[in-house]
Amino acid sequence: MCIAAVCAPVPSARAGSWPAPPGKGQIIQTNLAVKATKSFDMTGELGQPAVFSKYEAGVFWEHGLNEKTTLVVTSSYQDLNFRAGVDNVKFKGFGETGIGLRRVLWRDGSYIVSAQGTVIVAGTGEGVSDADLGLGSTQYEARILAGRSFKLAGRDGFIDGQAAWRFRAGRAPDEWRLDVSAGWHPMPEWQILAQTFYVDSQVAPGFARGTKRLKAQASLVYHKSERTSYQIGLYQTVLGENIVQEKALFISVWQRY
Repeated sequence: MCIAAVCAPVPSARAGSWPAPPGKGQIIQTNLAVKATKSFDMTGELGQPAVFSKYEAGVFWEHGLNEKTTLVVTSSYQDLNFRAGVDNVKFKGFGETGIGLRRVLWRDGSYIVSAQGTVIVAGTGEGVSDADLGLGSTQYEARILAGRSFKLAGRDGFIDGQAAWRFRAGRAPDEWRLDVSAGWHPMPEWQILAQTFYVDSQVAPGFARGTKRLKAQASLVYHKSERTSYQIGLYQTVLGENIVQEKALFISVWQRY
């Protein structure tokens, strides 16, 4: 759920490092369409032909349990098609579902540091890059998050960085993840977001090749009211190894309570 990395209420700017207020939260529903016609080889060169398309409907829910602890739940439904060798694979079903807790460790003015632990249950869809659908079993992720809010031209903004290690039991590969997000309100009801998502999946002999990918994402959010926002954006894989070059369009609806 790449969209879930940023959660910004009106009127202040807030990213993933910040907790949801006690008893309050938000649900972000995202629809995205992905296509790839090229892939990166094991040296990072782009040009290998690829046939890959995916439609995904995802949901992200966060709910404040108390002043420092936030419940985070994610899930998705996938409709994907890709060609692997002589096989043409078509799939419709659920992807991964994650349940986690985010806890504030330190806060001082505009700075904040949090930690999050998540249990991820593999669905029957895409879970591990370069592996068969449905593989990966239950996974565990430890994430550290750090953020800072600021003013630019008198308007609210933030920067948020997250580093994570995802552990998979058995032969499935572990992963390192690094996400960086920045947001700024040029006007109170509008927000500009820029994000990068990096994943380094280790080699798993007999299971999957090692993969790397760096995605860059830009989006625009319209805060219609204190309860509802709309987001539209694009992302693309700009660097990678043993991975397709994804190009995607997504639309999200944020509902706060």
